[in-house]
Amino acid sequence: MSEAVLWFEGCGLLMARPLLGAVPEAGTLVVLPLLLPVVFCLGTLVTATYVLPSVALGHLLGNRWAGGRRWWLLVPAAGVMLVPVVGLPLLLVACHGSASVFASRQNMLDWSLYAAVLYGVCLPAALTAHVTVLRTDAGRPGVSVGRIVAYGSLALVVECGVVVAALIATD
Repeated sequence: MSEAVLWFEGCGLLMARPLLGAVPEAGTLVVLPLLLPVVFCLGTLVTATYVLPSVALGHLLGNRWAGGRRWWLLVPAAGVMLVPVVGLPLLLVACHGSASVFASRQNMLDWSLYAAVLYGVCLPAALTAHVTVLRTDAGRPGVSVGRIVAYGSLALVVECGVVVAALIATD
């Protein structure tokens, strides 16, 4: 279910490109449908490497300290999971890159923006996965399409807001 939220967000961002200042050319409009499999693969990859470990960590913390699985524990768990997900690529780029990542403030702001967007995009997907796990454990069916669209729309609004703020800041 969390993959479906990420897929919805990715497709929404592809369609919102003209609104974000990237006016597509005729050739780009032909390429956009070909990008959908890439969006699906990226959604699956992000779910496997970031969303599901965040949910597992949140549930572990909830069972250990909060007396059960609580949704609000996913917020810090997703933040903690940013350390390996963003930190390892940052260290790899810093070690093997030709220019130092830590040399300028702009580089650090770019990495911080990347981490913030990843967190904002994946938190609704983690909440969807959390609700799915709770419903499945209770013997009820998974999350409905309405919730997927609602969480995906919320994340899409956050993404578009961050992108517009970044575009305004760079001008």
